[in-house]
Amino acid sequence: MVSATNRLRRMLQPSLLRTPVRPGALLMQSAATMLELAGSFNVVRLGERGLNHKLERKGIRSQSVQLGDANVRYFEGGEGPPVVLLHGFGASAVWQWHEQIAPLARNHRVIVPDLLWFGGSWSKRRDFSVDYQLEVVTALLDHLGIAEASFVGISYGGIIAHEFAAMHPERVRKLAILDSPGRSYTANDHAQMLERFAVEDVGALLVPRTPEDVQTLLEVGYHKPPKTPRWVHGQVLRAMYGEFREEKVQLLSSLLGELGGLRARPGKVRHETLLIWGEHDLVFPLEIGRRLQADMGGRARLRVVAGAGHAPNLEHGGLVARWLVDFLR
Repeated sequence: MVSATNRLRRMLQPSLLRTPVRPGALLMQSAATMLELAGSFNVVRLGERGLNHKLERKGIRSQSVQLGDANVRYFEGGEGPPVVLLHGFGASAVWQWHEQIAPLARNHRVIVPDLLWFGGSWSKRRDFSVDYQLEVVTALLDHLGIAEASFVGISYGGIIAHEFAAMHPERVRKLAILDSPGRSYTANDHAQMLERFAVEDVGALLVPRTPEDVQTLLEVGYHKPPKTPRWVHGQVLRAMYGEFREEKVQLLSSLLGELGGLRARPGKVRHETLLIWGEHDLVFPLEIGRRLQADMGGRARLRVVAGAGHAPNLEHGGLVARWLVDFLR
C-alpha cells in the first residue's frame, strides 16, 4: 500500500511532467495506479488487523506453535480458570469470537485457536478427520500446561468440543455448545438441510466459490444478514477462502462421512452443559438443539437467542458473552 501511494505521488509531481506526456497516457497511468491502491485496501484484512490490535490492547495476543506436523495459531490472554473457544466453519477464530474473548478474559485464561485449515493453522499431514483436530487441540493444551479447561464451541467447533469432552472427560470442566448437533445429527437432518437450501452439496453453502456465494453464506449464517456490496464479497472470498479452500472442502467431506457414526464413538458427555441456539437457525434448526438437550438428560440447559440464525455469537454478541460469563463463572 505504501509503495503504491509513493508511486502515485511521484507520478503526479510537477518535476516529472517536464517531459511532454500525452493526456491519455497519463490518465491510463493514473487509473492503473488507483486500481492498485484499491486492491491493497482489503477491508476484511484491515478489519482483522483492527480486531487483533483491539485484543492486544487488552493483553490477548496471537501466537503460533509447531505441534508435530501441525502449525497452530492461537490467541491467549487473561487469568483464571482456562476456557477454550473453538470456532465454526468458514472463518478464523478472531472473527467469530471477537465479542466474547475480552469479557471472558476478565475472569479466565482464554485460549482461542484457529482449527486446522482455518486462519493461520495448517498441517503437513493430510488428515481431515475429527480425530486429528482433537489430537492437535490436545497437543495445544499440553503445550500450554493446561490439565483441565472449559470448552465453548460453535457449529463445527461445537462438534470438536463435544467429542473432546467425550474422549477426555477428565480434561473438561464445563461445556458450552452453540448451534451444533453433537451426536444427535441424523441422515434425515442432512437431507432436509440440503432441501432447504436447494443444493446437492453442503460445500456449496459453506465454502463459497464466487462473490454471490458469499452473499448466500451470509444468508445461511444470519437471521438478518448485514447489507454489504458485491466488491466486499469479493474481498471476503479472497481473504477468507483464498487459502486452504480445497482443504476446507476435504474437511467437510470427511465430517459428513463421520457424522453418521458419531453415536458409535467411545465415551459420553456427562459434564454440566449450556446449549445456546439461534431461534431461526436454518443449518441446524432449533429442533435439533432440543433433541440434543434431551439426549444429554438433565446435564444440559438450552437457551434460545431470539432474532438470531446460525451465528448468534455474531448477531447478538453481547448477549452471548453475558450468558457464557455467567455459566462459566
